[in-house]
Amino acid sequence: MKKLVNIHKHKLLIVILFLPFMVWSQEKKEFHTLDEVLAFAKEKKVSFRNDIIQQNLAELTRKTAVGNAFNPRIPVSAQVIDNMNLQTNYIPAEVFGGLPGSFREITMGLQYVSTFSIQPQFDIINLGNISRIKLAKNNQELVANQQKINEWTIYDQLNGIYFNILSFQGQQQMVEQNIVIAKQILTIVNNRFEEGLVRKQDVNEAEVNLIRLQDQLSQLQFNIQIQQQNLALFFENEVNPILNQNIRDFDHKQILTEANNNLWVNHYQLREKVAEQEWKAAQKQQLPVLGFVSSFNWQNLSNESFFHPNSNWIRYNYVGLRLSWDLPTTVSKYSAVKEKKMQWQMAENDRIHFLRENETRNSNLLVEYEKASSQLENFKKIQTLKEDTYQKYFDQYQENILPLDKLLTAQTDMLLSQLNVITALAGIGFSENKIIINNKF
Repeated sequence: MKKLVNIHKHKLLIVILFLPFMVWSQEKKEFHTLDEVLAFAKEKKVSFRNDIIQQNLAELTRKTAVGNAFNPRIPVSAQVIDNMNLQTNYIPAEVFGGLPGSFREITMGLQYVSTFSIQPQFDIINLGNISRIKLAKNNQELVANQQKINEWTIYDQLNGIYFNILSFQGQQQMVEQNIVIAKQILTIVNNRFEEGLVRKQDVNEAEVNLIRLQDQLSQLQFNIQIQQQNLALFFENEVNPILNQNIRDFDHKQILTEANNNLWVNHYQLREKVAEQEWKAAQKQQLPVLGFVSSFNWQNLSNESFFHPNSNWIRYNYVGLRLSWDLPTTVSKYSAVKEKKMQWQMAENDRIHFLRENETRNSNLLVEYEKASSQLENFKKIQTLKEDTYQKYFDQYQENILPLDKLLTAQTDMLLSQLNVITALAGIGFSENKIIINNKF
């Protein structure tokens, strides 16, 4: 047991020794605006680099579709065959001057056969593969639009995290100010208790008020740390982000243009195009294919050995056209076409539905901003009144004409009004930048 305790002591010592280096290894980086955060995330986040790879893959698919329109191919084969036991045939002997009705045993064929063949061929008219060129182009446009959606989604997430941190930092300042007030109240109550003017219960309530505020401050600090860690994930944990913007920078009313973002409309339109083209391609895959075929062959024959010096090379070639048609006689081929058509119809319905939904979503963003601005004005009025009420209650308490519980309640109400203003400011900043980000795409 003693040995186990020593092991744990050594582990704890190692952690304590290396902790400063672990913290130091993550560089602190200050950000003063949301734009700085977005730009740095675009530089560091892996998903943006993956988007470039996806774009290259889509381009490769398009180029492959262009090549497959002609489907060029050059099968090459070479073979060497040793006919160890040639076939024996029986020929009427009278062919060789023998008696009628008798047969003569003859071995026919060549023992060593070597063949080399090249067969260039390509499709002249392959409507199924030609239609896949347009499909690949539509898919390339869909991938490019999806990359913009991914970027917009990341920016929207960063916008939320950014204003969560600013909100918590602003609330932290308010709570710290109220902790100073709570300590001041506790000092007054302690002095009066020592003078025998108040009961011990008042001291307890003043201490509880201070502890509650200190706990609230601690929870806010934890929340800030959690949000900073979430923000660091967008930077691949390479830096420890510090936000230096003040939430009160957003105490203004800005004239914003109506949100106008058609990324998702374009997404569903392109999905419909892809689905339609897949259906057309499936139809055209059932059509005949006209192709060019050719064959160039060299053959060496001998009964002595492979490639014997006295053997001759025989060359034979041909070129021509070939019309091939894989008749759509199977149920799977027929159902594949019907399935693609139904997928296209569903994509069309999705596009019509989302076109209306997108208009509502865009208009709601401006309504949310107006709502947040209106709410801020009301919260500021309430804050002014609550601060005035607290100050009057504090003056009355110092004059011994007001009980402590009313003073503490007034402080709690004042703090709540202050926190509501901070939350409303964060809501305005979030809504404002949500529209700005929305209109970038």
